[in-house]
Amino acid sequence: MNYKKIYSADIHNGAYLFYGREKYLIENAIKYLTVKYVKDTSAFNLTKLDGKTCSPSEIIDACETYPIMSDKKIVIVKDVVEFVSENDLNKSFFDFLDNLSDFVILIFWDRSNIKKTTKIYKYFKKKNRDMEFPKLKNIDLTNFVKGYLIRKGKKIKPFDVSYLIDMSNYNSRNEDITLLDLKSELDKIVSLNSSEVITKKDIDASISEGIDTNIFNFLDALMNRNAEVALIELDNLYKLNEPILKIFTMVIRQVKNFLSYISLKEKGYSNFEIMNIIGVKNFELKKISGMSKNFNKTFLVEFYDELLKADELLKTTSIEDKLIMESLIVKYCVKLT
Repeated sequence: MNYKKIYSADIHNGAYLFYGREKYLIENAIKYLTVKYVKDTSAFNLTKLDGKTCSPSEIIDACETYPIMSDKKIVIVKDVVEFVSENDLNKSFFDFLDNLSDFVILIFWDRSNIKKTTKIYKYFKKKNRDMEFPKLKNIDLTNFVKGYLIRKGKKIKPFDVSYLIDMSNYNSRNEDITLLDLKSELDKIVSLNSSEVITKKDIDASISEGIDTNIFNFLDALMNRNAEVALIELDNLYKLNEPILKIFTMVIRQVKNFLSYISLKEKGYSNFEIMNIIGVKNFELKKISGMSKNFNKTFLVEFYDELLKADELLKTTSIEDKLIMESLIVKYCVKLT
């Protein structure tokens, strides 16, 4: 079922599965339902359960408790993938979902990537209560950008909207950028611009353009084994107030793109073919093509391996992320010198 039906249809009871890439859209949908049904009584009538730890019986108990000072109550089970993997959902549980009381809206929220072969997904699909929140396309994406800027008191021309979307890499197949990232970029552009109209110049001067430049400078210093300059560029990246994991992901992606471009060029592929293979826009390919001349394949392969090791550390240890990055720089810059 298209998630837009949440706003156009009268969803007032029953169980639903919310899933998809766009956490921002899911959060907005839940906020809409909360305001609509339990705005003034959410302390009593909004229950959130953790799929990693809750049991089917806990969900049943939460749904069977009557609402307080309201006609409705909402129960949300987060991380439904964890719930499904830990519990053997039998027929009695699905019978319970079929016979929910009229006062309950039960939402299973998948924040990972639910398999469409699971019983719970098939159940909601059959009932036409599977709400997918995918990445936006075309007019919906354009309307999101325009609408968000209007709410911030800004205007933007259609051509500049398209340019902003391209610059954000939201549509890149190889980039896991969501509306939360795009919203962050829009906030930065707004904060940097005091005039009413957002222009291409404002977009080019935004933080993301600075990130691209600094990442290039960062990689250039690393290739030349210049730890001092690399550490300065890392500090510059931090000063842009971007989450370290986002910066790290962008560095990995840039290294991967350079490596792919050089490898495919060696095999005789044209720029147009390479653009489609690695999944980037034409303007981004021009950047990669121009910058790739500054890097050699040996450097990119070696550093990509180091990045993967650092990625594992970032995800599995409590060591400060900046310290991990600084250690990576020092380790790599003294390597083979």
